[in-house]
Amino acid sequence: MWANLEQKKLYVLVLSLTAFLVLTALGGGIFSQPGIWFDHWQHKAFTGLCHQNPQRSFWINGSPMAVCSRCFGIYSTVFIGWLSFPMIPKLLERMDGYKRWMLMGVLLINFIDVFGNFIGMWQNTLVSRFALGGLVGLSAVLVIGYEFIGINKINIKGIRYGTDKSN
Repeated sequence: MWANLEQKKLYVLVLSLTAFLVLTALGGGIFSQPGIWFDHWQHKAFTGLCHQNPQRSFWINGSPMAVCSRCFGIYSTVFIGWLSFPMIPKLLERMDGYKRWMLMGVLLINFIDVFGNFIGMWQNTLVSRFALGGLVGLSAVLVIGYEFIGINKINIKGIRYGTDKSN
């Protein structure tokens, strides 16, 4: 699947970083850290990335996660998607032409959900936010993963499209 060892190392590095990101997003409650939850280092790490509204976060051991449920959906499914990426190359190859449209559609659905909740048309829940964030994370893996690893440039025989070189 990978054209060279560097791509494999890069894949493992990103997998490790996304696993660390998910563990950090769980917040101090998962580690039973003492003190006020908003003073935990995990919450400080995500200050610029998430609004961290405790009413919109899952709680673990009496502390909210370091991110809201939508952000946790994004981070956790990026990790799961990245983990499963090498196992489903044929499916990903079939989706090649649709991945960017899928990401734009999912982002639009999330925008509509946020806007509809903001103007009072409906009340979204922790689970609905998590699920919609999860769709963003999986779509992002499809778009970024192809470019990052180059899986879409390699066919089953190992010949790169658009070049006359083989692996």
